[in-house]
Amino acid sequence: MSSKKIVWFSRHAILPSQEQELKRLFGEDVKIFRDPNPFSSAEEIMHRFKWVGADEMVVVAPLSVMSRLCDLGLKPLWAEMKVCAPEDAEVEAAGRHYRFIRFRRVKRMVMEFEDV
Repeated sequence: MSSKKIVWFSRHAILPSQEQELKRLFGEDVKIFRDPNPFSSAEEIMHRFKWVGADEMVVVAPLSVMSRLCDLGLKPLWAEMKVCAPEDAEVEAAGRHYRFIRFRRVKRMVMEFEDV
């Protein structure tokens, strides 16, 4: 069986705990390709994903882009992070401290509104 290819669409580097979890989920020989370049649309992400010939993608993007990826038939992986105390953090961004929890597959995005 050939190894799985995963594209990591984020300007942030993969954390050791995230890489370890991807190896647990997809096998030790998983190949992770980091794509830190900016993107202008979900269609551009899809094009780059197909160009690499990847099996999975992890995407850090606005919710509107995640929704469009789902509309295009893709089911990206989402790195669930938890805000935590600085001493428990794996990474800091915008003055907040985060710890990786798990990966979840995004099947669809739904926004529900009510009148104000």
